[in-house]
Amino acid sequence: MNLDRHLLRLAGRRKVALMLTIGLGTAGGIFTVFQASLLSRTISLVFLGVSSGKTSLEQLPILMALLAGAILIRYAFVWGSELSASSIALHIKQELRDSLYKHIEKLGPSFTSEQQTGELTGTAMEGIEALDAYFSQYLPQLALAAIVPVIILVFVFPIDWLSGLVLLLTAPLIPIFMILIGSVAQTLTGRQWQTLSRMSAYFLDLIQGLTALKILGRSRAQIQVLEQVNDSFRQTTMSVLRVTFLSALVLELVSTLSTAVVAVEVGLRLLYGQLAFEQALFVLILAPEFYLPLRMLGARFHAGMAGSAAAKRIFEVLGRTTDDGRPQTADRRVLPGSESSDCSVLRLPSSV
Repeated sequence: MNLDRHLLRLAGRRKVALMLTIGLGTAGGIFTVFQASLLSRTISLVFLGVSSGKTSLEQLPILMALLAGAILIRYAFVWGSELSASSIALHIKQELRDSLYKHIEKLGPSFTSEQQTGELTGTAMEGIEALDAYFSQYLPQLALAAIVPVIILVFVFPIDWLSGLVLLLTAPLIPIFMILIGSVAQTLTGRQWQTLSRMSAYFLDLIQGLTALKILGRSRAQIQVLEQVNDSFRQTTMSVLRVTFLSALVLELVSTLSTAVVAVEVGLRLLYGQLAFEQALFVLILAPEFYLPLRMLGARFHAGMAGSAAAKRIFEVLGRTTDDGRPQTADRRVLPGSESSDCSVLRLPSSV
């Protein structure tokens, strides 16, 4: 929980860009509704107009032009939202990397000598880069997954309250399964990051001590140890991938079955004349779009977990202080010949 607050505080520094990202994504969701409305109207006009013998299709070119414009505007909003999200991640990573380097420099050699160089380097490089998916994908999608389905429900309920009720009741199933599987994925992702950190530390230590190992004739013996470390990381990574694929399968299955329920009840009422063709088609087009933000949230949740696991170690380093509560500074050495060296240099007797 504290980790999430730290990450949200970093995102809060880019509040304008974050609001722009969410706003553009929301506008894209609204134009998704307009696109579905225009598409259902166009198809209804073409098929029902031709089948009933009507030849007055003067509105068709206008509807087609409006539909093309809605599609282009929608994808322009989506592209702008992704571009803004990438900008947020880029600036936060740069600020966090500068803060981490400066803090490590303030802590001085007494801190770095206690740490494994490879692990600390991996935290400063790969760890901060892993936060890209969290800020550019997961965090904006978290807001859009709550906003866009509500917008779709606002348009669906006045047209077909029964389909809106089905969407409303089936929507919580995706977050429930995401939370159940996500807890396991979070544990495995943390273990994967720890294994990667240990492997990086061991590999760098091995490279630095390679000369001594060759002199002692122990360089070839480290090959087996390195293979064991590599195999451990491979098994941990495969465990994360298995859970990720399982999560994707469950979310796709839930959304597909929910869309099928909407399609069945809409089709039956359309068959018995209780629902107009244009309204039924409008609901059917919007049903997959309703579940899409929730499915994308589940996929991007796993992408952001690697960043969360790395952020835990980053904030541990940033929160490191000395016993007196202040960051430890590097030792200042007094050079011979300076004015302050008179207090530390032994003077010889004048008789010598």
